[in-house]
Amino acid sequence: MTDLAPGPLSSWTWLTSWRFDAVGVVLSVLLLVPYVWLLVAAWRRGVQWPWWRIASYVVLGVGTLLYVTCGVVGVYRQTFLWMFAAQVAIIGTVTPMGLAVGDPLRLLAAATGSTDTVLHRVVRSRIVRLLIFPAVSSVLDIGGILAVFFTGYGQRAIESELVGTLLILQLLIVGLIFVLPTLAEDLLPGWATPAVRTFLAFFDGIADAVPGILVMVANTTLFPHFPGFSAAADPLRSGLSHYMDQKYAGGALLAVAEGIGVPMLAAVFVEWLHSDAAEARATDAELDRAEAARTPAATTAPEGCHADQPETVADQPWWLTDPRLADRYGKRDD
Repeated sequence: MTDLAPGPLSSWTWLTSWRFDAVGVVLSVLLLVPYVWLLVAAWRRGVQWPWWRIASYVVLGVGTLLYVTCGVVGVYRQTFLWMFAAQVAIIGTVTPMGLAVGDPLRLLAAATGSTDTVLHRVVRSRIVRLLIFPAVSSVLDIGGILAVFFTGYGQRAIESELVGTLLILQLLIVGLIFVLPTLAEDLLPGWATPAVRTFLAFFDGIADAVPGILVMVANTTLFPHFPGFSAAADPLRSGLSHYMDQKYAGGALLAVAEGIGVPMLAAVFVEWLHSDAAEARATDAELDRAEAARTPAATTAPEGCHADQPETVADQPWWLTDPRLADRYGKRDD
C-alpha cells in the first residue's frame, strides 16, 4: 500500500513529521517493559545497574527503533528510497548495538540470581550457537541487506505490511545475533578472547560497507516500482531524480554502517578493559586466599630454629617458592 509523505521534506519536518506505526510501537513496548522490570528486580536484589547501559538500551536501542518507524524516517520511507535505506540500516545495526550494550542477558542473571533461565538455555542451544558463530552471523547480516536491495524482497516489504513487519524482525534479530555475542564474554567459543572480538568488530565494520557500495555503483534501477518514483510523488521530491535517489540510498547504507563502526569498536574495547579488570581482581583474590592459608603455619617457628640461621627455601616467602608464581613475582633461589 502506497503511503507517500504529506508534504516536501524540509529541516522543520525532521522534528515535526510523526505518525503512529503499530509495528514500531508494539516492538518498542515489548523491548522496553521487560527491561524495566528486570531493572527493578535487580535493584531489589541490591544490584545497581550502570546508568550508561540503561541509556544505551533506552535511547540508542528502543529510541532509534521508535524514531525510524514513527518519526520522519518512517513518514518518508515510501517517498525517498534513501529514507527506506536509512531505516533498514539503522534497524539492522544501530538499534541492535544499543540493545546489546544494555546487556539484557547479564541483567536477567542479576535480576533472577541465575544463569540457567529459559532464555539462557535457549542462547546456549546448538542452533543458536551455530547462528551466533561469527562466520555465520556475518553472512546472515550482509546477505540479508543485499537481499533487500537486489531481490524483490525490499519492494514487497514496502508494498505489504506483513512482509514489512517480517523485514523489521529479521533486521533486529540478525543484528542482535552478531552484535550481542561480540559484546558478551560467554556466548562465543573460548578462542574468542576480547582481542579476537575487537578484530571481529573491526572486520564487521568493513564488511558492512559492501551493501552500500554495491547500491551506489548499481547501473540499473533496483526498485522500479518504488512508490516515490511515481508521478504523484514528484511534487514531494524537490526535483531529486530516481538515479540520484538510488545513489543516496547506497550512501545512507554506507554512512550508517561506518558511522556505527567506531562506537562498536569502542564498546568492544570497553568490554575488553572490564574483562581484564575482572580477571585481575580474581587473581588478586586468589593470591590473598593463598597467603591467608599459609600465614598461620609461618608464624610458628619449629623448635630449634633461630632467627639468625640462614634463610632456606622453606623459609622464603610463598610467592617466591610457588613455581606457578615465581616468574611473576621473582625467581626462586636454587
